[in-house]
Amino acid sequence: MGHDQLFKAILHGLLREFLELFFPELAAKLDFDTVQFSDKELFKGFPDGERREPDVVALVQTWEGEREVVVVHVEVQTEQKGDFRRRMFEYYALLWLHFETPVFPIALILRGGPRRGTATVAYRQEVFGREVVRFRYASVALARLSGWEYLEKGPLAAGLAALMQRRQAPVDLDLRAGLMHRVLTSGLDESLKFQLANLIETYFTLTDEERGRYRLLISREEYREVQEVETTYFDRLRQEGREEGREEGREAGRIQGKREALKRLLMAKFGPLSTAIEARIDAIVSAEELDRHFDRALTADSLEETGLRG
Repeated sequence: MGHDQLFKAILHGLLREFLELFFPELAAKLDFDTVQFSDKELFKGFPDGERREPDVVALVQTWEGEREVVVVHVEVQTEQKGDFRRRMFEYYALLWLHFETPVFPIALILRGGPRRGTATVAYRQEVFGREVVRFRYASVALARLSGWEYLEKGPLAAGLAALMQRRQAPVDLDLRAGLMHRVLTSGLDESLKFQLANLIETYFTLTDEERGRYRLLISREEYREVQEVETTYFDRLRQEGREEGREEGREAGRIQGKREALKRLLMAKFGPLSTAIEARIDAIVSAEELDRHFDRALTADSLEETGLRG
């Protein structure tokens, strides 16, 4: 599952928790029993006719006044690139025109972003030196926040903390175990638990040597739930590549399985692959190189960002 789909599923299930975590004053004004996620996510842009696809769009009634409907728009972005502010403004304009109701826009940035972690970001347009538009949106830059500070702020915070700063370099095994434990012992339903655990597994990666030390750590009784998940579902996923190619030999099968897993991920995110891209993947003989491309593909917004084109 690509990062867009993974975060979309999590935010659909835990929108209230997300807003209470980062925007408590806004959350207090909303009646979450009225949440409706918009099925009309495709908007035809103007004037170029390009389609716009916001990640999460929710209509929520307020508690105050006449209980007007507010649109909460959350956009998940790997990095805040040069044209991202303009794109947030375009989404705002399209949502306002479509729903004709107030819109609260939020950017959830996975890497980089404003140094304060949570901030208000502005987009401006000028004509002949005269400002004609000033648009502001809220921004949450996960990589600027401290994972340890969010460990005890609920299961959603624990899942998101996989993308936050760590206390030790290059890896903090105690933090990873704590995040998994917080998620797996929460009162969430099994689907949401799995999605958050998948978030940690995807973004808090370990080397083979680190995973050995991690297994020793979670062998303690307090991490029993973590050990059960690690030794069942995630271990099975990690072994798929080797099992697919077992008939051709253990090492060759592992590499071929990684190639096929990479192709499936790329096709799921970007559509059918060209012959040239498939040939380039088939020519890779290093498991480590395939892993690097796979990790890049998880958060890439284009094939170019995976390093496989060009």
